[in-house]
Amino acid sequence: MARQAAAYRSGRVLLAGDAAHVHHPVGGQGLNTGVQDAVNLGWKLGQVINQISPETLLDSYHAERHPVAARVLRNSMAQIALLRRPDDRTKALRDTVSELVGMDEPRKRFAAMMSGLGIHTRSGTDIRCSGAACPIST
Repeated sequence: MARQAAAYRSGRVLLAGDAAHVHHPVGGQGLNTGVQDAVNLGWKLGQVINQISPETLLDSYHAERHPVAARVLRNSMAQIALLRRPDDRTKALRDTVSELVGMDEPRKRFAAMMSGLGIHTRSGTDIRCSGAACPIST
């Protein structure tokens, strides 16, 4: 059930959300991933439309978002395997993962990964932008 578009941009066509990546709803990651796609693409489109940044800025969308969705797809496939496979090896792995999630640091990291809140994109692009919807410089 997990699929991802090979490219998120082809000329003037840009894919986001379920058009770019589809996976099992386990963990509720789809909505967050799609919203993050839209935010990433939205400010870039604004920059290009307002002629603040060159159209090549849109090329960074695929480079930034494709790996994120690929990780979400891998995570959701792993979760499904852990939940559905009845064999002893998978049960042992499931028990080990349960123990890890009981620890503070692995749980925080897993929660950040599942929610998408642990994703931080650093763009190498020179961005001139003002307003709340623009990326935060760090």
